[in-house]
Amino acid sequence: MKFIVAQVGARRGYAVPAILQKAGMLERFYTDIAGDIGFGAVFSAAGALPLVGESARRLVARRLPFDIRAKTTTFPGITLPHVFRRLIIARDPAAACREDVRFSDALGRAMARRGFGSATHMYSMLGECGPLFAEGKRRGLIVVSEIYLALNTERILTEERKKFPSWEENAPDYAAVCRGFESSRGPRADADFAICPSEWVRNDLVRNFGFLSEHTAIVPYGVNPEMLSVPDELVRGRLLFAGTADLRKGIHYLAMASEKLVEQGLHYEFRIAGDVEHSVSNQRQCRYLTFLGRVPRAGMTREFASADLFVLPSLAEGSAEATYEALACGVPVVTTREAGSIVRDGLEGRIVPSRNAEALANAIAEIVEDREKRERLSRAARERARDYTWARYGERLVEALKSFGNN
Repeated sequence: MKFIVAQVGARRGYAVPAILQKAGMLERFYTDIAGDIGFGAVFSAAGALPLVGESARRLVARRLPFDIRAKTTTFPGITLPHVFRRLIIARDPAAACREDVRFSDALGRAMARRGFGSATHMYSMLGECGPLFAEGKRRGLIVVSEIYLALNTERILTEERKKFPSWEENAPDYAAVCRGFESSRGPRADADFAICPSEWVRNDLVRNFGFLSEHTAIVPYGVNPEMLSVPDELVRGRLLFAGTADLRKGIHYLAMASEKLVEQGLHYEFRIAGDVEHSVSNQRQCRYLTFLGRVPRAGMTREFASADLFVLPSLAEGSAEATYEALACGVPVVTTREAGSIVRDGLEGRIVPSRNAEALANAIAEIVEDREKRERLSRAARERARDYTWARYGERLVEALKSFGNN
């Protein structure tokens, strides 16, 4: 099995191509741009310039593992004009959506022109770069798609936005906006097999989209093993939420849960680490939440170290990596089945029904107020995380891909 991997961005530090290279299974790696090779290295030096400075500084963090550089092709001639267009239309969600899908199509066509070498298989990231995989299928290559976000997500969000219309006022109908682009057909169009990070994602794929269960494999994500040794500096009653504070992540239900807890006389500290729109942070229900904005990596380690509890009442995920990090730091987790986490109810935290602020509030109080239970969950959390390092993720991924070869 020889794979072409194509992805936009540095998802999980280029983990998939690096894992396949180590296993002797990587033919080529195609990506948009990287900060340490080609013209991307030149552009990343522009961090001090106006307009492009922030984009350039982010690019610096995109550093390719040494072992895959020789097999990597980037496409700065397509990527940099896209970056500038994105800056211009950043405040227009519909235009940004169209631009992203147009960019994905353009990348896919350029990648297809660069060729397929001796590849037998292709690895797709949720349908990105669609024309590449369509051409690969035409040539007889087998396509594996990683479904890193449940395919039903947009339907779930459309329903939620109708219930809470003032929280995300400018969200367009993405399916309608992007209709007609090749990449908008989604990951099912050309996929023969699917890698799912959680049971929740696989069930959604099989039940709602007709994918064959036997053509799927569940491969949970991992965590940096260094987080297993983060010192415990917890502050009692300090709750942490990490991720974009939006409807998909269930920030509105956390806000409502905070109100219920205050009504019970339980004044906990709710720390929200991640991007947030004013339409969310200005909601009256959010008055008990402290919005920290985007927190750098070192700062997040400190946040996990001091957290009494990690809370993520998500409505749709693949498998939220922040929950793995919380476990590694010994922080019990309260989350939903839809978050796709490896948390087991009553062992490392609590799994509560999504869209249920009362159940969420009760689970939070249950753990914070029972210190013996909190300590037991904390010990179990670290132990659980030890089996979900990035090294174990690589082993599971290779095993799953080889099992597809037997089908």
